[in-house]
Amino acid sequence: MPKLRLNPIVLIVINILAPSMYIFLDGGFLKIYLIAFATVLLLATGCYKIFLVTSLIYFSMEGCIILSRFVPAIEAFALYLVVLQQSVPCFGLVFALMKKYNSAELLSSLETMRIPRTLVVAVTISIKYCPTFAREFKYIRESMRLRGIPFSLRHPVKSFQYFIVPQLFRCAALSEEVTAAGLVKGIDAPMKRTSYFEQKFRFIDGLFLVLFIAGLIGGLIWYKK
Repeated sequence: MPKLRLNPIVLIVINILAPSMYIFLDGGFLKIYLIAFATVLLLATGCYKIFLVTSLIYFSMEGCIILSRFVPAIEAFALYLVVLQQSVPCFGLVFALMKKYNSAELLSSLETMRIPRTLVVAVTISIKYCPTFAREFKYIRESMRLRGIPFSLRHPVKSFQYFIVPQLFRCAALSEEVTAAGLVKGIDAPMKRTSYFEQKFRFIDGLFLVLFIAGLIGGLIWYKK
């Protein structure tokens, strides 16, 4: 089965619209609608591993929320999970965005939206830095293991210090590298950029966006009755 490759703008717009809709729509409807739509998108784009992890996290939270009805001791924790659970579908789509598209594709797509280049660069770097951040933590933990420094929950402040101090230094170094790479690629050039990855907004992209927005409008009309 061929994997669908959507324009990154579709995933970005969905992640912008979805959280703000909790102000206007019934929370129960929107929660089910978002997880169903995210499931379709993740499976259609071939992000099976992200779908499995997202589903496991989502239904584990749902299990804790149901359990809290019978165990009052975890009721406060369950309320926190209710809020956090609403963001799980969006996080799944963000991870799909980071996995399926490189920086050049994201830049090419965002520049078609005619938004300020400063914002385009900031969004692209923010999205692509997340996996780098996780990879740096993995390196730091490996260095701690080689030096015999344990990560202990009994000493969370000290363990956090061992993580965060090297990470801050790495952030400073990586920011310089990213800036240099952007300058080499002409990110500050006044003329319009060209890209090897030309991202066109196709019919299938518009169809997914229209279906998503139509579902939100349908839910709004239904619960206003």
